[in-house]
Amino acid sequence: MPDHRPALVIPADPGRRLLLEDGWAGHGTAPALAAAPQQAWSAVLAEVRLTVRRPGGLTWFDGEITATREWRRAVREHRTLLLITGPFTSVFDFRATAAAGRLLLLATPIRLAGGI
Repeated sequence: MPDHRPALVIPADPGRRLLLEDGWAGHGTAPALAAAPQQAWSAVLAEVRLTVRRPGGLTWFDGEITATREWRRAVREHRTLLLITGPFTSVFDFRATAAAGRLLLLATPIRLAGGI
């Protein structure tokens, strides 16, 4: 990201609900709306495990990620994680999905667990 905000790019998954009323922003959404952290969401990074919870506390993502020292530093600085998803299955079709304006964005507050 240009402002060095940490982002997680993750393919859409049938098990992960993508509801616009949860705060997802897509093509045609005001940029300020997409950048504002959705306070009903939360994310916690504990070592290599990232847990993202959607409104109501339901788990939206829970898994291991490869987070560099710089990425953790950006989490500490910005305290916001930008989630980027859409109908792509790999890096090979991500560009076409983005070019078609089919990506969805959501900013969520994030914290590091255990003072990492």
